[in-house]
Amino acid sequence: ITGTPEQTGATTVTITANDGAAQVSDMFAINVTADQDAVMAKFAGRIDLEALETYINPAVPDYFRAPNTVLNPVTDKGATLGRVIFYDDDLSVTGFVACATCHVQANAFSEGDDTPTSQGIFGEFTGRSSTRLVNTLYGEEERFFWDERAENMEDQVTKPFKDHNEHGFSGEMGRPDFDDMMAIMQADAAYRELFRFVFLDETITEERIQSALAQFVHSIVSFDSKYDTGRAAVADDMDPFPNFTADENAGKNLFMRPAAANDGAGCSSCHVPPEFAIQMDIAVTAAVSARKMR
Repeated sequence: ITGTPEQTGATTVTITANDGAAQVSDMFAINVTADQDAVMAKFAGRIDLEALETYINPAVPDYFRAPNTVLNPVTDKGATLGRVIFYDDDLSVTGFVACATCHVQANAFSEGDDTPTSQGIFGEFTGRSSTRLVNTLYGEEERFFWDERAENMEDQVTKPFKDHNEHGFSGEMGRPDFDDMMAIMQADAAYRELFRFVFLDETITEERIQSALAQFVHSIVSFDSKYDTGRAAVADDMDPFPNFTADENAGKNLFMRPAAANDGAGCSSCHVPPEFAIQMDIAVTAAVSARKMR
């Protein structure tokens, strides 16, 4: 009997033999455990493939819209691998920049310093500030990056690794390329165990990296920010939030009301509450790109 188990735990197997004259059956159990010696050593037991964190179906606020339909749904296994990749600063040409360097959890997975744009390898800056990564599975958000050049989350997540100023695996000016980054991962026994655990074999490909990272990002939900606490206490975004000061409620109203109104700034037309999904039409996207080019 040969095969690759898809999950850990006890599997019951029944064997039946029949020689045409008689038949006999026997049943026995196979206990399947995760191969994770390298994972345990690398992460000092902080990641246990036999007891994963829960990423599927997170508790979301009642006022959220329904999640978007995606072809790559969140799984505990995939999101665990995605989280490892997200925080791994070895996946940059200098070994000091991770996705989490610019997408900081304490700042809604957005910019983590006082600079207007993100700072990547060798102190080089990107063209724009990093976008927030919370609630990306909700609010009808489909395209990503400020100019919405990524068709979906899977398309988005590996582009920063290939960017010359971000992670640096651009293949330009003598730098290594994305294949070199995957070779670094393939040489790491812990990554081989993780990919085998998630995909049933240890081969590392861009498609598999995209799948895992997208699952992790899609699992990130905002539920306890000051905005979330206030919004949960009222019926509508325009109602005064009881936990906001008068100035904060006035600022919220400016943000929410359309620019055509005398008392609105129109921010919510692109940053759509309550999930703050980024939605820009073709004209707005073209205008943003033109400003960047100037």
